[in-house]
Amino acid sequence: MSGRSFLLGMTIGILIGIYAAPLVGRQGLDFGEGSNAASSLNGLMESALDEAIRPSDETAKGELFRLSNWDISMHGAGSTVAVKRCISIGKDSIACELLAHLGWVDGEKLVEAVFEGKPGAWRMVAARTR
Repeated sequence: MSGRSFLLGMTIGILIGIYAAPLVGRQGLDFGEGSNAASSLNGLMESALDEAIRPSDETAKGELFRLSNWDISMHGAGSTVAVKRCISIGKDSIACELLAHLGWVDGEKLVEAVFEGKPGAWRMVAARTR
């Protein structure tokens, strides 16, 4: 009889875990003041949504052309760069996902870029296409 009770308890525990896991993932856990992990993640998520701290589309376009040594006077008019989202990766650094439509390339390219500086004075230091 105790074997069946154990299996029944395990089954109920697994079902509760399967049901509760998505809820915990969406709402998060409150560990109180002892845990700084939750507060730092919340700050990171808030900064990802704050458009005031990320570079403008025009700044990102100019920095992408500068970093890549492309002639913006020749190809800039037919090109656009849109900053999709950014996250803080250090005190004065952010990583951004850019969507670039370059005039001499067919289609749009997804670009990951790292900027250093501060709001209003961002400088791209690295970029790569995905």
